[in-house]
Amino acid sequence: MRKGLLMKHSMITAVLVFFCLLAGQLLSGPAPQGTQDPPHHFVMADPADVGIEAKTLKIFSEKVQALVDDGEAVGAIITIIKDRKIVLHEAHGWADKEFKRPMQTDTICRMRSMTKPFVGTSILMLAERDKLAITDKVSKYVPSFRNDKCRDITIEQFLTHTGGYDQPGYPAGANVYPDLASLVEKIGEIGPTHVPGDRYNYSDAGSSTLAHVVSVVSGMPAEDFIRTNIIDPLGLGDTDCNMFKDNPLRPCVSSTYRRMGNNWMKYWVNTIRQAVPYFRGSGGMYSTTLDYAKFLAMWMDKGESGGKRFLSPEMVETALSPSSQSVRGNEGYGYQWQIFRESDGVFGHGGSDGTVAIASPKDDLMFLCFTQSRGGSAVSQMRSLFLEVFF
Repeated sequence: MRKGLLMKHSMITAVLVFFCLLAGQLLSGPAPQGTQDPPHHFVMADPADVGIEAKTLKIFSEKVQALVDDGEAVGAIITIIKDRKIVLHEAHGWADKEFKRPMQTDTICRMRSMTKPFVGTSILMLAERDKLAITDKVSKYVPSFRNDKCRDITIEQFLTHTGGYDQPGYPAGANVYPDLASLVEKIGEIGPTHVPGDRYNYSDAGSSTLAHVVSVVSGMPAEDFIRTNIIDPLGLGDTDCNMFKDNPLRPCVSSTYRRMGNNWMKYWVNTIRQAVPYFRGSGGMYSTTLDYAKFLAMWMDKGESGGKRFLSPEMVETALSPSSQSVRGNEGYGYQWQIFRESDGVFGHGGSDGTVAIASPKDDLMFLCFTQSRGGSAVSQMRSLFLEVFF
């Protein structure tokens, strides 16, 4: 019986690999107009060619493997890109431990809060098209905000997490609402806990509301706007906002785990439905390290990629400047971006299922570490190691 189960699991793994390869071919799509290749087509390079010693990268490889071995993550992908050259791109541990499916460098991961920069980018693109203003009151677009508690909350306050809401900012789990509009309606009804504009308070409520504003202003679901205006033009073939059962990328998505004491409990696998039946804006996206790096690179290049302008340099500079309420030492929060080192212009974002992406435009350097291990310390330790070694 054990032999039969192992054969069954091997067959499942083989099928998953086949569909991952097929999905990559089908969804990569044609190159954006005006380019022969997808923008920011990264290539592998010798670390010495970009001024990084091999022993430095060995520190990262050994550290992430040790963290997996010590049970701080079930699996991990680590990517370092310097001068648009990939100098480290490794996978460690498991995408699904029980089925012995190894983590691979192209495994798709749930981004959680790393979704927020995509929503923020969408809002800024609409602002630069004169479809809205950053200073607009949210109540202009969302009727449930037209009350004494919410009437004066601005789009900018939600971009910077200064809208007054606690985390997450809605009275029930996002999965109990049928759609994003219903969730945002409730956010407006309950109102903020603190005076809007008074303090930085990280909250999913603002980002979910911003996604709904994108839908209202653009006339299409926020996920469609993101795909049409960001994902497709950047050539992000392994990135999506939802992972419904008919999505061909599904077999490529890692299982996700939650730490329970000293053990890891698998709480989502790609054969079941996603917990929230809609794109909630604050944390619904899926991606790979290399796809997310392409998105980072567009921001590093002041809003331009592959000959296409997504945002003006002035808007990028403003968005990557932390709000006065959020600054703590050398860190802060801009327009849906974490600022990891204000003095060096280092920005990025993390996600609660164990992911982080960091970019330094000045050094043309990117660091990404994706686990799907919620509650582990691997990502925070790797982030600290990166900032310590390179800054």
